[in-house]
Amino acid sequence: MNDQTTTTGTASPLKRSVLKGKARASLLGHYMPLSSAFLSLAILQYIITAPSGLIQVHPPFGTILYYAVTFAISVFFGIFQVGITGLFLSNSCHQPVYAGGIFSGFWHEPLKAIQIQLVLSLLLCIPEIVPSLLFSLYLQSGRVNMVYLYAAAGISIVFLPFVLYVKTLYSQVFFIMLDFPELSAKECLKRSRRLMKGHKWQYFLLMVSFLPWLMGGFLTCGIGLLYVYPYQKQTYAYFYLELVSLKSAEAAGAEA
Repeated sequence: MNDQTTTTGTASPLKRSVLKGKARASLLGHYMPLSSAFLSLAILQYIITAPSGLIQVHPPFGTILYYAVTFAISVFFGIFQVGITGLFLSNSCHQPVYAGGIFSGFWHEPLKAIQIQLVLSLLLCIPEIVPSLLFSLYLQSGRVNMVYLYAAAGISIVFLPFVLYVKTLYSQVFFIMLDFPELSAKECLKRSRRLMKGHKWQYFLLMVSFLPWLMGGFLTCGIGLLYVYPYQKQTYAYFYLELVSLKSAEAAGAEA
């Protein structure tokens, strides 16, 4: 799809209002398949992950097994990340989209997707597991031992900057994997780091700008997320396309 990456000719292509405007325009007439894809993925994820919660009944071995299974599932879902990313990238490039596209990762180098997701899951393993484990201990204490609850909240806050940094640094990796299929998993991760150099703050602000939308989506018992999720992901797809165009223009200018 790299032949579809074009510049917009605007002074500030990464401006949030510009990206969101493009996202809203491209979603017209395509909300149904993209919302259906999001809903299908959410249901599928619940069906796969929900039974693993029963493993926690017999700690401590059950707890360890639970987190091992959860980690393995998160790595496997890298395949679906490719599918959902491909849907919004295709829609940005005015290509046909359909809900079944979430499964396209199974025939677009699934092993590479798993390798990429494995790295991301390992980086976020401790920040995600430790607070969750402490919260589980709080629940097992009958919700009377507040030390576990405070520790879980404190550790989550401490790790938050690192989690946001990692998510921002590698936010473009699945777009890159689809756009440049000749690259290895390691090269995709490296290119995402290079691509985000000098633009991490812009992406962070873009993520934060969706917080009110996400809160509104949750307040509607999740129904509003059927609108918010495609809007958010489509905006991220345009961020990637504009960022690639901007970097290409910078490289051409440097050579000149």
